[in-house]
Amino acid sequence: MGRELAAKKASDEVRRDIKATLERIRRDMEHARKDLTSASKTMVQSTGKFVKETSPKIDETIQKTSETFKRTMTRIDSETKPQQIKLLRSYRSFLSRQIDVIEKRLEKLKK
Repeated sequence: MGRELAAKKASDEVRRDIKATLERIRRDMEHARKDLTSASKTMVQSTGKFVKETSPKIDETIQKTSETFKRTMTRIDSETKPQQIKLLRSYRSFLSRQIDVIEKRLEKLKK
């Protein structure tokens, strides 16, 4: 009988230890979940801030680039036909190189 009582006591002690360990794990997991939630919110907020600050600058740059393109085309239109052909070929070559740079960046980012 004494042995059985000692075994039951040891078994109860092991159960208590396991229960306490599981409770600590659960608590630690809850803290980790809260930390991840907080970090996610912070990341979303900082990304939103970045987009709000950067988008107008990018829009402005694209607008300026568009205006430059229009001025260049207008300038080319004022030349003689043979000169227009030469200038348009040169401009096309220039723009093609710019597109190649963009394509390479896109491929690099996809990896």
